[in-house]
Amino acid sequence: MDRPASVVDTGSRSRDKRSLSPMPELAPLPFATLLRRMLAELKRDARIFDLPAAKFWRGDGNPRPRTGVRFCGLPAGTPLGPAAGPHTQMAQNLVLCWLGGARILELKTVQVDDRLTIGRPCIDMTNVGYNIEFSQELLVRQSLDEYVKGWMLIRILEESGALGVPGRERPTGPAEAPHFYDTVFDLSCGYDLAGIRGGKVQGFIRGLQDASETIERLRGEIPQDLKRFRDLEFDPHIVSTATLSTFHNCPADEIEGIVDHLLRHNRLHTIIKMNPTMLGGERIREILHGTMGYGEITVNPAALTAGLQFDDSIEMTRRLRATGRALGLDVGAKFSNTLEVLNHREFFGKNEKVMYLSGAPLHPITQELGSVWRDAYRERCGGGDDDGIPDISFSAGVDRHNFADCVACGFVPVTVCTDLLKPGGYTRMVEYLDALDQAMKETDAGSMAEFIVHRAGGDKDPRRAALDNHRRAAAAAVADTRYSRSRNSLVPKRINSKLWVFDCISCDKCVPVCPNDANFVFDLPRQEIAYRNYVLRGGRAEAEAGGVLRITKPHQIANFAPFCNECGNCDTFCPEYGGPFIEKPSFFHLHGQWEEFRGYDGFHIRRMLERDMIFGRMKGLDFVLTTPPGKPETGRHLFECPAGKVAVDAETLEIAEVLDVRENGGQVDINVYLTLRLLLRGVLYSRHVNYVNAAYEDLVTDTD
Repeated sequence: MDRPASVVDTGSRSRDKRSLSPMPELAPLPFATLLRRMLAELKRDARIFDLPAAKFWRGDGNPRPRTGVRFCGLPAGTPLGPAAGPHTQMAQNLVLCWLGGARILELKTVQVDDRLTIGRPCIDMTNVGYNIEFSQELLVRQSLDEYVKGWMLIRILEESGALGVPGRERPTGPAEAPHFYDTVFDLSCGYDLAGIRGGKVQGFIRGLQDASETIERLRGEIPQDLKRFRDLEFDPHIVSTATLSTFHNCPADEIEGIVDHLLRHNRLHTIIKMNPTMLGGERIREILHGTMGYGEITVNPAALTAGLQFDDSIEMTRRLRATGRALGLDVGAKFSNTLEVLNHREFFGKNEKVMYLSGAPLHPITQELGSVWRDAYRERCGGGDDDGIPDISFSAGVDRHNFADCVACGFVPVTVCTDLLKPGGYTRMVEYLDALDQAMKETDAGSMAEFIVHRAGGDKDPRRAALDNHRRAAAAAVADTRYSRSRNSLVPKRINSKLWVFDCISCDKCVPVCPNDANFVFDLPRQEIAYRNYVLRGGRAEAEAGGVLRITKPHQIANFAPFCNECGNCDTFCPEYGGPFIEKPSFFHLHGQWEEFRGYDGFHIRRMLERDMIFGRMKGLDFVLTTPPGKPETGRHLFECPAGKVAVDAETLEIAEVLDVRENGGQVDINVYLTLRLLLRGVLYSRHVNYVNAAYEDLVTDTD
């Protein structure tokens, strides 16, 4: 089994039951399990990876929607995409973005160092947005597999007709309008030339430029019950573009060397991600402190002088565009990276001196920087050997209210991260496209080009219209109080209640706010179970006082440990204290994972022909429950605990036989036995499809 891709520093934040050892890092699921869950969940629950079908973007049913765009010449059904980040590192994340309407997906940044030390929690969405995470948390080869899995799952969704839009009969031609299903995966890599030139990252890039080998291996994993997809044609050429992500202090010559390498050696269209500090410290402070009122935020002084500067970025881009033109490749710019600020909050560990700002306050800064940069580039480099202003992509505080304005600026793609980490998660994406559709209707626009021109007043070249729209949008954003501290200072409310293994207020906020879809729902009947505990002495079981286990809610929450990286986002928005990722039962996919992290409380379910088993670790102690197959509430159960091994009558809850007494014996806690039994029943035999029961065809495949 692969070791985790990173080591975790938990800082000063209490992790309660998980304080005994490093947390398990992200661990991919087999392709077969993801595929079976995706299709079975759609049929049974009208959802895919917990996203309701009502929140799938279906456009107007037209196979060639008016929202179509081209990115580096490649067709895409919409200009919307997730930014490289937590929403693009696992296969299911990519599918969720795509279902929400994203058609240009910026993959999570990959770098040569894939065994990182990452603080936990790493994402603070209390009101604006801060984070301390950056590149992938998987091994590089695992990232390759996840991106190919996502690509194949999306192709299977097209073939299945799940969205009700006719599929492509052939690839979209250069002169054709983009198709609804046209999708671009945009590679993101970093952070230095030596790492990118090395064999590990180069192998990753080549593996996405021609994924034939990985596709064929994964094709072989498609299970027998879904064999109709084994002969499906999958385009092996997954990426032909790259957005370069560099550390905030990366010098200009290093950036230029990386882009030159990606152009000449990898033949990739390349987008250079710019830093917001290029606007200058004085102007940033005017906007942050004077206009918007974020007096508590201090830009890291070192970030203002280190890294790429405004003037250098223009000359560098001009040179690289000339190189790109000679090779038949595009070079563009993205605005922008996050803003490096000093850590003034207690959310992250004490060792974190800086953090990265995103969300509302970054939007006006980046809009102004992008507008000033475009005008400066046009003035200095327009005409002559250059062919005008580079194509621009955008990411900074994008939401449903400003998405159409960003599109009108000619940005392709417009990518989002912070807003998707708020309540609703991926369900928010379709709202962006609904807002764009309404804006296009208001201008009677039949295409993106028409929309951009109409927004600028008409009778203009689309590129010139985009510049005019950008200037207006930037000025409006800086003046808009919607981005101010007074409008972005509220914190999520808490109630006087603490989470435990079962029951909660069932708001379900923790499910969609998890970018990896690690939290899931299962059902249990309401019940009160009175029980007695036992003590093992001299080979006998003696009854003693017990209690009552109560299940008051039919709706329960669990956590899938291989997909949870303890980013902390579910805890931020949970109205109760304790944190769902800490207090709710965590399930491991493999028994080896459960064994490996022995200091980490959690559960693993194993289903066999002759028995069902659930392995549990609670407060650092190990337990095992074995039941007859499919009968977690009847028959004779075997229960192993630190005191020994006993047979329990499932109906009377009495110990029927003592099979083994360990050392000096001790208590047989029937509450723990019941907890394991309820979890086995609720998760494995849930009416909902989840990552645990999706491993078993007969449990999730409904017969008509």
